[in-house]
Amino acid sequence: MTNIRNAVKAAAASGERIRGVFMTYPAPAVIEVLARAVKLDFVYLDGEHGCFDWSDISTASITAERWGLTLIARVPDRSVSTITRYLDRGVVGIVAPHIETVQDAEEVVAAAYFAPLGKRSFGFGRPQYGKGSGSLSDYAAEFNARISVSLMIESRAGLDNIADIARVPGIDYLSFGLHDLSQDLGCVGDRTHASVTEKVERAKLAIRSAGKPVREDFMNFCWINDALIEGASLKLGSAGN
Repeated sequence: MTNIRNAVKAAAASGERIRGVFMTYPAPAVIEVLARAVKLDFVYLDGEHGCFDWSDISTASITAERWGLTLIARVPDRSVSTITRYLDRGVVGIVAPHIETVQDAEEVVAAAYFAPLGKRSFGFGRPQYGKGSGSLSDYAAEFNARISVSLMIESRAGLDNIADIARVPGIDYLSFGLHDLSQDLGCVGDRTHASVTEKVERAKLAIRSAGKPVREDFMNFCWINDALIEGASLKLGSAGN
């Protein structure tokens, strides 16, 4: 197995700030251009709302590895089969959406890690993860040491259980799905509503008190469409000029 450093896991532990781009569609050439031009540390695939098939995940993984980037993905659901297939394609960081309970969090950990921390199934997709790469026990230990797991809080129930969720072993950091969260709190479309921001700030304190960081504590990122629009506007000027 190749020695792939997980910059996201390292930064979550150290607090070092890292830079990345959030992708919502497959574009390996964009990953290559940005990796070279702006010195990215990671690429995030939005598998919940984006447009990716399994070959796209594999191609993104190969591209990221070629440029020394960490590939993480928000999975479309937290089922064992979905998490396993993302990991078998080469993703080294799982972001699980819609976490509301400790049991939800523990199920994600169980699917993402091999024993003793989890129960991940042994399956070999990418060539470097095959049986020719060494003993299975060494493979499992190396993988467990580098995989990152993040949870997204997107509901009132998740906020209510946040302190206990954050203490689940195997979780590297947490984040908030503010659009869905604001909707669940009765503020549809207003993620900056005072009642939303107040509850989120309290939740952040609980997360940090449990010894875990929040995504924004160490990540600088942009969504790919925002980068394209802002870059084009900068180069071309506003419409009509």
